[in-house]
Amino acid sequence: MSLSYASTVPRHLVHRRSPADVLLTDFETVDGTHRAAVQLPTSHRTFAPVRRTHDSLMVAEALRQAVSLFCHVDHGVPIDHVVLIEHFRFDILEPLSVDDIDDSLVAESVTYDVSYASDRMDELTLSARLLNGTHVVASGTATVRPIDPEMFSQHRTPTMADPHFRHLPAGTEVVPAAIVGRLDPADVVLARHTSDGTLVVAPDPRNMALFDHTTEYLPGVTMLEAARQALRLTTGIRELDFISLEVTFTGFAEWGNPCSVTVDGESDGVHQIRFEHDASLLSAMSVRATSEPWLAVTERSSR
Repeated sequence: MSLSYASTVPRHLVHRRSPADVLLTDFETVDGTHRAAVQLPTSHRTFAPVRRTHDSLMVAEALRQAVSLFCHVDHGVPIDHVVLIEHFRFDILEPLSVDDIDDSLVAESVTYDVSYASDRMDELTLSARLLNGTHVVASGTATVRPIDPEMFSQHRTPTMADPHFRHLPAGTEVVPAAIVGRLDPADVVLARHTSDGTLVVAPDPRNMALFDHTTEYLPGVTMLEAARQALRLTTGIRELDFISLEVTFTGFAEWGNPCSVTVDGESDGVHQIRFEHDASLLSAMSVRATSEPWLAVTERSSR
């Protein structure tokens, strides 16, 4: 079967409201290998290509959507379940130029570990890779736990975001956009305590590029962007972008109780970033980043 790039997959399979935010266009499973056609946008409010190279977080989002899709269509996860990715890793192996992709981007995934509890799937682990034609340009793994609505409600007290304003804890102010590599303050997801400089995750729910639908908790891509902005702020290098990232989520980041974010330093090129709620670890990330241009000087655009 040849994968089609003519239209998107049903949006509910990737948990997006707007068809414009669906990055997958077709899918199939052959001999245990899941394959999904991927189309990355050539423009985006928050994750726009820079130097005509796709943003690393668009690659991460494409892999996340593929994981969600195959959980539903191949592993029977009901649509009303939260697809919690407890552990996620991706590596950018080769830059993705917006000029070199012509209906040839495919996410391939293989499920290699599934566990069950009470006769229903409790957890599964998938390996994935992103191919541009025959070239592997990114790879990753994800460990997923489906959470049914009843369990979800038992473990959380929903704190829905007010879609009309940004929630800022007392004594904090939004970090200036320029120092985290952004032009618009609405794209900044960090606030800083004026007393001690402590950072908290405080995105603007009016930014529909980050939140195409109102959610009770902060989506994973928002947390990844918070990590990137914190790294840019800490290092003073606003052009930093991820070339690899490994993250573990132990809970949900709540709107009504902003979590703190700390960059612990760097060792052998790896930065450690922590998110905490009330002194309890919420998420831990290990990242590699670069500020170097992906493309040769003669190939760069004026952007």
